[in-house]
Amino acid sequence: MMSDDDWSFDEKFCVDTTYIKSMWNCFDESALELSLKLSDLSEGFNVLYNLKALTIGNSKCDLYLRTLYALGYKEAIRIECNDDLRFKPELVANIIARHIKKNNVDIIIMGKQSSDGNNGKTPLLLAEYIRYKCITEVIDIQPYDENYIKVKNETDEGIVTQVVKTPCVLSIGNVANSYLRVPTLKNRMTLGKKDIILENINNFITDIENDVEIVGIEKIDNKRFGTVIVGENCSEKINKLYNEYIKERLDKL
Repeated sequence: MMSDDDWSFDEKFCVDTTYIKSMWNCFDESALELSLKLSDLSEGFNVLYNLKALTIGNSKCDLYLRTLYALGYKEAIRIECNDDLRFKPELVANIIARHIKKNNVDIIIMGKQSSDGNNGKTPLLLAEYIRYKCITEVIDIQPYDENYIKVKNETDEGIVTQVVKTPCVLSIGNVANSYLRVPTLKNRMTLGKKDIILENINNFITDIENDVEIVGIEKIDNKRFGTVIVGENCSEKINKLYNEYIKERLDKL
C-alpha cells in the first residue's frame, strides 16, 4: 500500500513503518476478544478463568499490554526481545513452550499467524513442544465445565462443534465481528497502570537453531492494468465504453 518513494528498508530488511500507527493483528485480536467472552460466559458455569497475556518483543508492545490490563486481564507478560522473529516460528514456539512449562496454563488461545511472517505454524509447533492437543481455525469458544470447553471450528467439511478436554491449544482463524472491545477511560486510568511483568529472553534459551537468514525483500506490484477511453466529448466516450467493453459482457449474461 506504500508508494515507491516510501518503500525503504534497513540492513535487517525491515521496512520503515514508524510513521504509521500500528494495530492489532486481526487473528490475535480475535483471540483476545474470544478469551474475554469465555471469561464473561464462565460466571454461569461456576468456572473461573484467569486471563493472562504473553508476548515476545520490545517496549513498543507495552501500550497493547496495558490495554489488556484495562480490559480485565490479570497478568500481562512480555519476554524482552529485540531480535527479528518474523520468519522463525520454531524459535517463537519454543520460547513460549518453555514459559508455559514453568507456569500452569490449561488453555492457550492464539492467533493462527502473524501479519509479518504469515507462517501459520506457531500454534501447531507449540502444541507439539508441550504435548497439548491443538484445534485449528477456531471461530467460537464457550465454557462447558471445569475440565472441558466447547469449541467451534471450520474444517473442509464445514463447521464442527466439539467438546474438548483441557489442556489444549486453540488456533484462532477468521472470526466474524470479533473486534476487541474498547476499555473505559476509568479502567485505563486505574487498571491500565499496572506493572507489566518483564522476563529476560536469556531465561528461555532454546536448543532450536536460529539459522534463518533473510537475503532479500521485494515490494509486491499492486498496479492494475487500465485503458484510457479517448473521445471528442462525454457522449462519445460513453458510447465507446458501452460498445467496446460492456455490450459483449451483457450479451453473455
